[in-house]
Amino acid sequence: MAFNSMVSLKYETNELTDCISLVSGIDLCKAIRTFHILAILCGLTFIGLLIFKNRIFKATIGKLEQ
Repeated sequence: MAFNSMVSLKYETNELTDCISLVSGIDLCKAIRTFHILAILCGLTFIGLLIFKNRIFKATIGKLEQ
């Protein structure tokens, strides 16, 4: 399995507006959208953990003391 560095859209298409790779035939725009959605979800999860960290720690410590 190869690491996808996302430079394929620049080098595997004729125009930047093209989405289908000339080399592999896959939809590169779909991969970019998927990575954007995953990045947003990871960011929201991180922010949620930062906001609720005190509640999470209090619940964990309370269960350990019992």
